[in-house]
Amino acid sequence: MRSLLIVLMIGASSVMAQNEKIDLSIAQKIKQEERLNSDIERLSYRLLDYAGPRLTGSDGMERGYKVAKEMMEEYGLSNPRIEFARDWPRGGWDILKAYAAMTVPYYIPIFPAPVAWTNGTNGPAKGEVTLITAKDRQELQALKGTLKGKIVLMPSVTEYQISFEPMARRHTEESLKQTAEYPITQVQPRRRRPAPAIEGSELSYAEILSFVHQEEPAVIIHESGSYSVPGLNFHKLEEVGPVPCELNISCENHGLMERLIKNGEKVEMEVDIAVKFESDRKIYNVIAELPGTDPKLKDQLVIIGGHLDCFHMSPGAGDNGAGFIAMLEAMRILKTIGVQPRRTIRVVFWGGEEVGLHGSTGYVEQFVQDPKTLEKKKEYDKISVYFNSDYGPGKFRGIFTQDNLMAHPIFIDWMQPFLDTGFTTVSNRSVGSTDHVPFDNAGIPAFQFIQDPMEWGRHSHRTQDFSDRLVLDDIRHNAVIVAWFAYNAAMRDERMPRK
Repeated sequence: MRSLLIVLMIGASSVMAQNEKIDLSIAQKIKQEERLNSDIERLSYRLLDYAGPRLTGSDGMERGYKVAKEMMEEYGLSNPRIEFARDWPRGGWDILKAYAAMTVPYYIPIFPAPVAWTNGTNGPAKGEVTLITAKDRQELQALKGTLKGKIVLMPSVTEYQISFEPMARRHTEESLKQTAEYPITQVQPRRRRPAPAIEGSELSYAEILSFVHQEEPAVIIHESGSYSVPGLNFHKLEEVGPVPCELNISCENHGLMERLIKNGEKVEMEVDIAVKFESDRKIYNVIAELPGTDPKLKDQLVIIGGHLDCFHMSPGAGDNGAGFIAMLEAMRILKTIGVQPRRTIRVVFWGGEEVGLHGSTGYVEQFVQDPKTLEKKKEYDKISVYFNSDYGPGKFRGIFTQDNLMAHPIFIDWMQPFLDTGFTTVSNRSVGSTDHVPFDNAGIPAFQFIQDPMEWGRHSHRTQDFSDRLVLDDIRHNAVIVAWFAYNAAMRDERMPRK
């Protein structure tokens, strides 16, 4: 019965909205190629397990560029290359060793996540742990001169809460309906995430940390903030001078030591962190193409992509391995089934997204539009559309139009052959925070897919973001959708409409 209803839905939608030229034989070939010959599992191994963590500027990032290019070459894509995007004044940073343990009142190992671009300990740091308990500036100033060379435990910012709800979620019909509904409201500026709050204190976390930095401790230890694994943050570029060794540890380990100290127990730790800095590193993008074949349209571009960089304690499987793997698999599918796109289809793995959208922004600055003068560059009129994936490892359930109303009926037509896969929703919402934004800001049609939330808060930017978190069938589905959308955009008589 459900299958019959889906067929009726497809038929009815086609009658009402069918304006696009849809080649169902290509849709069939795309779907069948992925079902019979998927390379998603091997891509996951090569680009995640084998390539490893890829912090911007690190040796791991340099390795990631090379592995991505090798896979593009293996698939026979045209002109695979590692292309300069932007300078990176922060330079490179890599972990060589990371060890931490509480040694008094008893021994317990602690998993340390060094904060990127902070120093190491220059050999083992051993000693008593000092907990910061100051609640006002007078109490904080009373600590002046007492923290040099010490192991400092920063205040707690989280009270662990047991969850009685499953963490992993799929979209429901109701949640998709809410996503599709887009009331007309004033555009609001993006809100910054609130700084960690310290209960009962007039001091901000940032104020305490700034004070502690100036005291030159041996180690600064942060609580992860949520869940049982450390969050992975880094220091901002505007912070100058040497920054002491900093670690994130789990809220459970932090809470243990905090309770012991508050109950009068002496707590000691041993910490041994070694890191390496590199002064000369740049940000690159990894690019390859399926050349266009139409004499009039072959210089126009359909671009698909996701960011290659991640944080430094895991290979970023959900953020954003699942995204760029689906994009490269889409290119493999199209190459394998022998499509002859009218426009050139280009895949780009962006560098430096996690530290400020540098890869995509650098690309736009070089080839699309000068951000200050708004001067159009050589690709401004050539790019038809950009499709991005970076909202976790979840299954594609639809697409956001980025408030481009003219794209809405086009996407409705394109999704018809895949309604039965759960890809059903077009939302006119404008979404942000990832690599489609620089294109959208320049006036290029640029879109992000609607995805199932999955375990987003549990893995993103954290030590657990390994390929174990991936549902490979979801990525197979996503690759099919990307291949189909890229193909249709490449075959249209007209470019995608601009806002």
